[in-house]
Amino acid sequence: MLNVEVLGGVGEYGRNCFYIEVDGQAILLDCGIMKNAQKTPPKLTAAHVEKLVAVFISHSHIDHVGALPIAERLGYAGPIVMSEMTQCQLKQCYRNTHIFYEDSIGEWVPINDYLAFKWGYSGHVIGSVWYQIRFVDKMIFYSGDYVVDTYVLQATLPQDNVIYDIALIDSGHVEKHVDNQAVLQQIAQFVQTYPQQPIIFPSSFSGKTLDIATYLFKHTARPIYVEQQLQALFQQYIAVGQNMKSEKAVSAPFWLPMEGVEEGLYFVAEHSEVYYPQAMAVYTGYLQKEDTYPHFFYKTHPDYEDIVKLSKQIRAKQVIYFHSTFPVQLEGYSESRK
Repeated sequence: MLNVEVLGGVGEYGRNCFYIEVDGQAILLDCGIMKNAQKTPPKLTAAHVEKLVAVFISHSHIDHVGALPIAERLGYAGPIVMSEMTQCQLKQCYRNTHIFYEDSIGEWVPINDYLAFKWGYSGHVIGSVWYQIRFVDKMIFYSGDYVVDTYVLQATLPQDNVIYDIALIDSGHVEKHVDNQAVLQQIAQFVQTYPQQPIIFPSSFSGKTLDIATYLFKHTARPIYVEQQLQALFQQYIAVGQNMKSEKAVSAPFWLPMEGVEEGLYFVAEHSEVYYPQAMAVYTGYLQKEDTYPHFFYKTHPDYEDIVKLSKQIRAKQVIYFHSTFPVQLEGYSESRK
């Protein structure tokens, strides 16, 4: 019997955490907290933890890993499954971390006699993955945070003809219709309009930051500077192999130290823009007042068309859409089918 509990992440943007139980054994898909002042945890209890045999982590962002210390305090000491790069990005070490490496892609990786997984790249950040999980007699798909049209990172999907018992699919931008390639072109045109103006991009540790910086490096003559807090992301970007679209990769580091703000393009940590009042800030995510600043929305999750495409490709008897405050209503498409 399959039992699924949403402990966070559905009907809200954050604290992704999904509990799946089969015949008295359970797994957890991500274990995150909200990105709010309260750092609201998922509804994870000792009763859940008691049945857990594995925790699968899709990537290193806090809304997917921030509650791992809570799981440990509740007594969890089993395997925590994640990619090698995700482990490198975490600020804290965890007991019994189960790392998989690039050479295992496309292969079944066993956890125990009744649990195994395959994985692939999800395009959200370096090291982010989706999972195909075989749990007792059930098949599960978990997209993690997924980006269909990345500029520099690989995003794949399972190629076998599986009908899943349940699929959990990212719906983070279901209310949007965004062409990321067109947005990159618009950003490049904008910065070329202000050749003498320093421009700051408040940025996160994400694939979006890599996409925008790399595209501007290739399509403008503006020097690019990266704040120290973000340089580890770019160093990993230079070092990784299969996770990259090789034709888009830059073969040498292209960041410079933040010594001063002159006429360059500056990638700074989110909320650091207040320290550079002489620069124009350009925003690429959600804004409370979108008409106040230059704004080019660049998606880091599937938009409406992407979700339709993913739902057709990932055939499942039941689908749970997560990572959005908006309900998912796909016109002419049934999300539960056999």
